[in-house]
Amino acid sequence: MVHTIVGLLLAVCGAAVAVFGPTFAAKAGSRAGQRFEGSNTVAFRLIGAVLAVLGVLYAVGVVG
Repeated sequence: MVHTIVGLLLAVCGAAVAVFGPTFAAKAGSRAGQRFEGSNTVAFRLIGAVLAVLGVLYAVGVVG
């Protein structure tokens, strides 16, 4: 039961990072950091997607 809850929480947080991370980085970053906007978007989407997939796998018992 706890695996399921923690896994789903991890999946939701990973999805939130993938969706809202690039927007947050663009708004909170400095003007000099704007030249990294493309790589920031890729990084946030990739890391968020990996966290979401790992969360789902943890929830169903494949990982952990």
